Amino acid sequence: MARNTIPGPRGKWLVGDVIAYQRDRIAWLTGNRAEYGDLVRLAPGAVVLHDAELAHDVLVSTNETYTIDSMLGIGSRQRRRNEANLTEWMRVRRGVWRSVSDRVTRLHVERFAADLEADLAHHAGGQVDVVTVARAMLGRAIADFCVGGCVDGDRADFQALCAAADDLFVAALHALVSGEGRVGWWPRPAARAAAAANGRLLDLLATLVRRRRAGADPEQPRDLLDGLVAGVDPEADVQHVVLVLRTIMFASHGVPGAAFSWIALLLAEHPDCAAKVADEAVHVSDVSLTGADSLAGAAPYTTAFIKEALRLYPPQWLITRTSKVPIELAGHRLPANTEVLICPYLLHRDPRWWTDPERFDPDRWLGRDQPHGRYAYLPFGAGPRVCPGSLLATVQLTALTTLLARDYRLELPPLANVRPSTDGLMLPTGVTGSWHRRVTSDRRRRVREPGGRSSGRAPGRGGGPSRAGRGRGADLRAG
Repeated sequence: MARNTIPGPRGKWLVGDVIAYQRDRIAWLTGNRAEYGDLVRLAPGAVVLHDAELAHDVLVSTNETYTIDSMLGIGSRQRRRNEANLTEWMRVRRGVWRSVSDRVTRLHVERFAADLEADLAHHAGGQVDVVTVARAMLGRAIADFCVGGCVDGDRADFQALCAAADDLFVAALHALVSGEGRVGWWPRPAARAAAAANGRLLDLLATLVRRRRAGADPEQPRDLLDGLVAGVDPEADVQHVVLVLRTIMFASHGVPGAAFSWIALLLAEHPDCAAKVADEAVHVSDVSLTGADSLAGAAPYTTAFIKEALRLYPPQWLITRTSKVPIELAGHRLPANTEVLICPYLLHRDPRWWTDPERFDPDRWLGRDQPHGRYAYLPFGAGPRVCPGSLLATVQLTALTTLLARDYRLELPPLANVRPSTDGLMLPTGVTGSWHRRVTSDRRRRVREPGGRSSGRAPGRGGGPSRAGRGRGADLRAG
């Protein structure tokens, strides 16, 4: 029989144990899981779920039994607004995204690899804030995938779009961690600032969509926007395209950069693994990194390295869903509007589902058997709202990881000295360091240019920065 009382610390009236939780989220989650089990009360209307299979059930029931609240607004009105756009967003995920993603990803990788080489070369030898630079590089990569196929004449507009997406990410992250109440009548200045940043991004996207729609249709899509605008006529359709692009750019911005910050630290921490990635990179071409099968075949060790990095340090370390109706979960009755928190960071380190879970071991992914218990690996979520850009992010991370390991020597602090932040994404806090170009003959490789041709110049040398790298030192450092 289902119970009404959920185990967990009682905390204080109205806020439960949220104050203690916010002092040290990981310590609170770990300690209370050990004391109370797989379902723990955090506050009135909020619980934490630590069972992998039940977490999967929650995620696959999203859109039906559960919804995703927005940090930009709260309450039933905002939820109805979100639901109104859900049907179109899911249609795009099922249809347009699949129909254009393979070709668009291939073209994107050709542009993206050249830009990455220029970016890495631009920062070589200098002290950088690793998180900021990684976020800038991979934030522009997301924008390139969405709209970068036809921007050579509009670089200023493209840069403005990238800056607006980053402003929204920073403002929304501040709204998330500012301590503003999650009740409709509570003052929410940080959320209002995020909403204003969101409005600026929407305006820029609307201008770009209308301009693209007015131009000649290409024979094949060059980026996601080409696929989305095909057949667009009414203004309502323009707004749908804008919302889809905004959703992808917002959901994807920051996450690959956070992931790569941890990857860079792990490359520096494990030079033997970095050497394997570098050796494998000799045989990898840009064009081969455009699908799940080709990734695993062309760069199996690099793919395993990235999977293991995402296991130990998932940027989306906490996933939340809100029940739309009364539910029963883990033998307990929960009312509608209950927030359910799922922690991939702890699921990925739970010895019930992983062998030697605290050890960094890319080889665990190279065997024939799955290295974890069922549903115990959630770096991109699961269910109908799984990150639609998970393959794209993996392609981008693979390209950047191979370039960094192959061509550069890293000087970064040891992981033991790095404190992870759990304010929103899981990020390494205050990490500065540098990378230096390798000059030994065994690391000087011929570089593949777009289309698979190889050039005789050393990576990033000669000809100056690429089209995306010219004159951008200041904005890279500023994020």
